[in-house]
Amino acid sequence: MNADTTTFSHWHRLARRTVWKVNLGWWWQCLTPWLMAGGLIAAVVILWARTQGHPLSFMWPAWLAGLGALFIIGYVQARRHFIGQNQALVRLESRHHLHNALTMAQLGRGDWPPVPAAVKDGLAWRWMHLSGPLAASLGCLLLAWHIPITPEAVAAIASVEPQSWQQMDDWLEKLQEEKIITPESSAEQQAKLDALRQQPNEKWFSHESLNASDTLKEQLQREIANMGRQMSDAERSLNALQNYGDKLSEAAKEQMLQEFDQAVAELRSGTLEMDPKLMQELSQLDPKNLKSLSQEQLNQLRESLKNKGGTCDGFGENKGFVGDGRGESEMPGEGPGQKPGKGGADRGPGTAPLTLSKEVNDFGAGKNEGIDNQDLSRAQIGSMLGLQDGKHQVDKTSTGPTAAGATSYQGQGGQQIWRESLSPEEKAVLKRVFK
Repeated sequence: MNADTTTFSHWHRLARRTVWKVNLGWWWQCLTPWLMAGGLIAAVVILWARTQGHPLSFMWPAWLAGLGALFIIGYVQARRHFIGQNQALVRLESRHHLHNALTMAQLGRGDWPPVPAAVKDGLAWRWMHLSGPLAASLGCLLLAWHIPITPEAVAAIASVEPQSWQQMDDWLEKLQEEKIITPESSAEQQAKLDALRQQPNEKWFSHESLNASDTLKEQLQREIANMGRQMSDAERSLNALQNYGDKLSEAAKEQMLQEFDQAVAELRSGTLEMDPKLMQELSQLDPKNLKSLSQEQLNQLRESLKNKGGTCDGFGENKGFVGDGRGESEMPGEGPGQKPGKGGADRGPGTAPLTLSKEVNDFGAGKNEGIDNQDLSRAQIGSMLGLQDGKHQVDKTSTGPTAAGATSYQGQGGQQIWRESLSPEEKAVLKRVFK
């Protein structure tokens, strides 16, 4: 092998190295965005598979196929930037200032120049830029692979429920702790609530589910409020019969007895069953013969009704309406004339002032008065400044026929000017101005 052949081989080997370096750089640059996106997608898929309990071993063929597809996509995009051996020789002779010697030798029109001791093509790898995207993709995959997530841990995470469910749970728990309703009633209401919970989690906040939850909450709230109101009525009637029975008239006493019986009957027939012990005490109590019980027993019964009724009122949909005649201080003897009563003897002044009564209050609402505003600084286009009823003023004076030229009307404005006699000079001025 002569020296010329050795030089030829050496330059071609250097040119192939430059070709590989340039083409590989372009391929890696086009592949980097796809590797980043593929790494993120693969991390999400791994996390999903782990939370669902699926084995990851069956995914290896899919991972390899996806990685191969990314390499092919990057190659297709970078191919249009690839260079050949002739372009590499041009770059080498440009870097070493050979003045087209390599190109002429490649074409057979000259000798191959000697190979320098150190041949450089001016290209260098920036490993920080090259390894950054790859390290980020691998980091996402490793993080998704090693995060401590298992199906048991996902199942242990408490799902967020509608707020109305939590409120109903608290109400039923409080009612059972205070021994206001029976365990059977609480279990019945809880079964209705559990029927909503048995839906798939993604349907908890759907329109139908929220509508059903609100309806169930309103029904339970209404039943609790009714129970509290009936217990308050029963306690108020017992208070009046116990402490003021001697002062009440027969009609007032009969009214108290009817209210007590009605409250007990409604408590017995309500949707929520009252605590059996308290319900038995109320059923066996004879309001007409309260002297058969000691004051301590009556006070204890009234205190129980008052406390449990107050607990129910705390869950009720309304705290009471203005002037509805309900309150803790409306009993006689607690400040005469200060609280609404029922109009009986020693019962206060009667209904509260804010309730409906037979007296008519004249607030002058039926009197119409005009509004006069002389300040027109804020008037706008289209604003009505005034309104008045009236008729057209018609001149009904009879006039007879008038001879032509004998009218006394001289006209106004421009009419009066043209009816006057003008001098020739004035007419000339007018003609010149009003051509």
